Amino acid sequence: MAYTERLQILIDSEIKDLYNPPSFTLEEPRFYFALNDQEAKVANAIRNRAYHCYFVALLGYFKSRPVILSPSFEDVEEDLRFIAKEQMPGPGIRKTSLDQKHKGCFYQKITVLLNYQKWRDRQDRSVLITHLQKIAKSWIEPRYLFDATTEYLTLCHIAIPKYTVMQTV
Repeated sequence: MAYTERLQILIDSEIKDLYNPPSFTLEEPRFYFALNDQEAKVANAIRNRAYHCYFVALLGYFKSRPVILSPSFEDVEEDLRFIAKEQMPGPGIRKTSLDQKHKGCFYQKITVLLNYQKWRDRQDRSVLITHLQKIAKSWIEPRYLFDATTEYLTLCHIAIPKYTVMQTV
């Protein structure tokens, strides 16, 4: 049996639920994709219609849960069409992929707008491990520690990192 450093904490469907775009009810898109003045100013500075809609979608998803996502057009097409219709009347939206450069730029703006920071392995890992060591004194179950980790990161306004990072911690 091969040695692996990572625990299998979540099942595949739980990983997808956390790291894929959320499935909103009929009312939720209007709430999560609504922009305050500061958010609208940043979004309106993005001239490309498709990228503007992607930014608003990623912002709404991050408001829903602070995870940095890498969605495909197919994953978010319905939400992009909703955003285009509600916020940018005019022609529909063309199939557009979001490259890593734009995604990184958008998430940098999103974390600033929402007063979050991205996971910084060197600084955040040791503080998180210290916190988890205290938690583990009462409950050592990996799933409980995973949930405690996401709760702690959210309280500290740190974006939840990739699943592989969480497994390793």
